[in-house]
Order: sequence, then C-alpha cells, then structure tokens
Amino acid sequence: MYKKLFYICFIVLFFCDSINSVVVVPLTGDDWTIHNNGSYSVQGQIPGTIHTILLAANQITEPYWGYDDVNLRYLIYTSWTFKKRFFLTDDFLILTQFTLHFDQIDAIAKITLNRCFIGQTNNMFLGYTFNVMKSCLQSNNELQIDFESPVMYALNQARAYHDDVPPDCPPDIQYGECHVQFIRKEPCSFSWDWAPAFAPIGITGNLYLQGTNNSTKFILLESINIASYQTSINKWQVDVLLSSTNDPFLSQLKFVLENTSFIFETNITFNHNISISFLIPNDIIELWWPNGYGNQILYNLSVYNQEQRVGSRSIGFRTIELAQHDYGPNINGTSFYFIINNRSIFIKGSNWIPPDAFQERVTDERLERLLYSAKLANINMLRIWGGGIYERDSFYEMADRFGIMLWHDFMFACSLYPVDDEFLVNVHDEVIYQVKRLQSHSSIVLWSGNNENEQAVALNWYRLSPEKIPKAKD
Repeated sequence: MYKKLFYICFIVLFFCDSINSVVVVPLTGDDWTIHNNGSYSVQGQIPGTIHTILLAANQITEPYWGYDDVNLRYLIYTSWTFKKRFFLTDDFLILTQFTLHFDQIDAIAKITLNRCFIGQTNNMFLGYTFNVMKSCLQSNNELQIDFESPVMYALNQARAYHDDVPPDCPPDIQYGECHVQFIRKEPCSFSWDWAPAFAPIGITGNLYLQGTNNSTKFILLESINIASYQTSINKWQVDVLLSSTNDPFLSQLKFVLENTSFIFETNITFNHNISISFLIPNDIIELWWPNGYGNQILYNLSVYNQEQRVGSRSIGFRTIELAQHDYGPNINGTSFYFIINNRSIFIKGSNWIPPDAFQERVTDERLERLLYSAKLANINMLRIWGGGIYERDSFYEMADRFGIMLWHDFMFACSLYPVDDEFLVNVHDEVIYQVKRLQSHSSIVLWSGNNENEQAVALNWYRLSPEKIPKAKD
C-alpha cells in the first residue's frame, strides 16, 4: 500500500497525505501561456501578472522606467487569457472529490477546466475554492482563466449603479484610472498621489488542484483566536474554528500547546463547522511583548483528529487595551494610547504601503529585510494602510517574531462606496475571510475600518450637496 501511494506522489509530482488520502497537484510554475486579443502571446511564470510576465519575456520594458506607467496603460484596457496544460495520473483520477484552490487572484475572472465552467472571481482579497466535477477531469487537462479588464469592469459597474459614488476619478496630476471603489482590488493600483496606475491582472498567490475520496474525513483548521484573559481564574480562553465538507462523523480532537504541558481532548460529532473553546493556564506560558518592552514568545498550537495532525498556528499571549478616557471638563478630547499586558506603551510607528506595485516581485527575504529594519529602528507599530493590500501570511509571522504591532486597516480608502446587496455581500465575505486568516497573530492589535473615509465625509471633500450629506454619513 505504502509503495503504491509513494508511486502516486512521485509520478505526478504532487503532495500526498497517505493517511488522510488527500492529494494536492500544484498548478503554479513557468509553463503558463498568456495572450490578449492578438498583440501578445507569451509563456510565463505563475504567480505572476501581465506586466511581469511580459517583462520576463522581453516584450515590454521595465514598468517603473520613465513614463511607462502611462506608456503601458493599454495593457490593462483589454481582456487577457491565461492557460496551463497539465497531466493527471489514473491514480489521481480514481479519487472521488476534487476542488480547485486560489490563494489570491487579481481580480475579475472566469475559470474553465477542459471547457467545464468552474466559477468566477470578483475580489482579489478573497481566497477561492471551487468544486470540480469528476467528469471535468481527464489525463490531459487545460485550465483556462479569462480575465476582464479591471478598468472596464469598474467603469461598467459605476454606470450600472443607481447613484453617484464620489470621487469618480483621481486628480488629473496622478494620471490614474476611475471608479476604483466599484472593484474589490488594491485601491492604489488605480493610482495614488505616490503610486502609478498599473492595475495588475493575474494570479498572485498559490494555485492547486486537490483530490480526495468520499470516505476521507478531511478537517480544515479555519482559525485560532485568543479571545480573552480571564483574570478571576488566571486563564486564557482560546477559540478554535474547524470545518469539514463531510457528512456528520464522530471526531476525537486533541489540542496541544507545544513545548508546554497543555493538552485538551474532546470527543464531538463533527457537523461541517464547529467552534471549540478551552482555557490555558497563565502559569505555563510566557507573555508576548512589543519590540523594546520584552521578548516575543510564540507557541505552536497544534490540532489533531484521531491522532492525525489537522494543522497548527503560531500564537502569542498578550492583552490589549486602547485607553480612551476623559482628562476632565477643561480639556477637549480623550486619551489615546495602547496598554499591552497592563503596561502603557509609547508608540514609535510608521505607515506600511505595498513594497512593490507587483506582489510577485516581493520576496519573503525583502519583507524580512524591511521589517527587521523597522525593528532595528525601534519601531514597535506599523499601520497597514487601507489603500493597499492584506499582506501574505509570512508578513504577519515576521511581525509576530519582531514584536511589531499592527494597526490594520480594511482595504477602503479616500472614497465613498456602493451599498447595494451584491457589493455588501462581497465585502462581508472578504472581512470574514481575512479576519479568520489573520486573527491568530499576536502582532495585530486593532482593526480599523478604512483610510480617511470619515474625514472625507466630515469635511465634504467631494462637495456633496446638502441634501446628499446625510445619506453619505449613513
């Protein structure tokens, strides 16, 4: 049995979990082809976007050179098609359940596999998982992703909307694109007062096909959250969210805080989504502190089902309070400072924007150099700006290690936004996805709704008529 499973993993070059019978076929690599309406057809690397793929193929010059942000603008006014051919063995094809996973795709796309429609995307801030029918798979496969121009999509969404949503366009001096608030995409990619309008198109995260059997009990670790510290009993409440697509089944779960004596076990009927809470004694752990105030002690919390590992998260234990108290009747306003582990923290911070217009050019080594430089500069907080992106997992892991607290905006900036049901559902899904993905990180101390939107309304940046101001405030 084990020889056969090893053979499957080796021949198809995919990850195989022999115990849980989960097989993962990577679909990234340098064998993708991209083309538009006839001007370009090249082979390139995924993760990648049209600018970086064309640059690597010597079809365009460096986008940062001269006026190339304007000279290359035509690239984002057209549709693009990304294709990949790949082979699946008979051993993979005898599996019964299949899903296609995108960690990040930017942004408006329709996905087909061997001419089977798989799904569509409209939010670069969401991860997507699509069910794939067994009948759609064969030995030789072609995955096709048809991208719509983000500029034209935003324009069409704005035209179809029932009201004006200012601002329509950025200032002329920015040479930017219009209606960015109508697309869930990096706001500054349509230009900012410091940023060129490249509006990248492509696949900027991991991509893979997963296969399993109906009989496999597959559990996904959705999130871990240190919910509270209960001072009366000196224990930390930890909430763990798990999910499964299987029909209800009996599960023997075990939670282990590695390098400590803590173990929590429970038997439960697993029914698609469950939340498990337990208490960890304070006397077996050490606290996580911001840079300059102590050590950054982190622990792996591992989850097991039937003694088989489900997953783990790195967590740190700290309490957070944002102190906003009145100074007295003669002083207008309140205090505004953070208290970590019952100690007032003097914030030494900076603003974080995306390190590059093209995410695929940002290596983990570059991120580590930037964040470690911040640590050496005695910075203990970065504000993740709402005109950029939610960063990759490794960014937050580094912030945890370096003791850099994060004031984290959601990705809304300097604009009013649509409020129709479709848009709000999209945003709701985005917020749930990102908070679940990131809430285990001890570095995140506050979520902020946006960048300057309230100020824009309060000061009437967009010169709304008096009768429209109440609606904008709502």
